[in-house]
Amino acid sequence: MDIKKRTRSGQSTVEYAIVLFAFLAMVVALGTVWRAAQGGRLQHMARDYASHNLDQGLSIEFLQDVTAF
Repeated sequence: MDIKKRTRSGQSTVEYAIVLFAFLAMVVALGTVWRAAQGGRLQHMARDYASHNLDQGLSIEFLQDVTAF
């Protein structure tokens, strides 16, 4: 009985660690996007990439970029 209890406890610890890592990764990613948007870098990048694609004319890549925005 003691072995089953330890095995279940170990599994829940691993599950907790995986969920915690995923949550922290999401927080870091959202913080990075927030900082980029706050500094105006996100808008500059979007403008630069959009204008670069407009110079090349309508293409599949351009349409994919537009739908991604």
